Amino acid sequence: MATKDQHLALSSGLGLAGIAVSNFWDCGSEAMNTFKEDIIISILKPNKETAIHHYLNFFQNIEEEVDMMWKNTDLDEAYEFIFRTLEEVKLKPDLPEPNFESCEEDCGHFDCECNEIVMQWIAYVSKNLDEIDKLIKHSAFQFIFQDRNFLHNFHIELANLIEREMNYIKANYPEFVTAKNKLRRKTFPVWLKQAVFYRDKGTCAICRCDLSNLVRTQNTIHIDHIVPLELFGTNDASNMQLLCETCNTSKGARSTATSSINVPYWNL
Repeated sequence: MATKDQHLALSSGLGLAGIAVSNFWDCGSEAMNTFKEDIIISILKPNKETAIHHYLNFFQNIEEEVDMMWKNTDLDEAYEFIFRTLEEVKLKPDLPEPNFESCEEDCGHFDCECNEIVMQWIAYVSKNLDEIDKLIKHSAFQFIFQDRNFLHNFHIELANLIEREMNYIKANYPEFVTAKNKLRRKTFPVWLKQAVFYRDKGTCAICRCDLSNLVRTQNTIHIDHIVPLELFGTNDASNMQLLCETCNTSKGARSTATSSINVPYWNL
């Protein structure tokens, strides 16, 4: 099957990813509790909208960002932010653009045509905020999914939430819980296997052996839970890594071993 190419709002996504990662130790637990129900639903079986996406909800609110800029910066700066963001997410509207340079209002554009035009852009953002936020979160996830070390830390914290909420999960979603009060293992869908293989470049995350099997099919591919189900890990799609059979067997159900090793572009 051919790869489905897609436009990504990488600049906005990178900004959101940076905020989410750098504030994890201060806000991670609060964010998970804020979106607890959404997160629980996403981790019962692999979903493309992962627990990471719901965590990003805690930081991403384009309407709040625009409102803050409109109230605390010059109107032209607020408009430039709106324009750049909408252009990047490919949702630029067919609206008139303000001409600040020719405007005779020089005291903040409170009572001029520029103000009226920018209000139309702000209203457009409010009308489309769910789609804008969704596209930015989707782009931010592309960065975060590359960082297995962060995924490890995130899912350790998530495991603490799952352990605390296991009675609730068992009561509301009993078919997903084992007799030992752990989440039941679910089949890995093809899209997840392909995504993990692509992210980890066909290489075991721990021993770095080649799993592409282009020359010899000597290594067996394993999709591994970074934080095992036995340790209250989840079936969330962001809790997976590529391992060879030897590393997966030795890692077992009590280890959260992973690696942040990668190949920098200049090292190729």
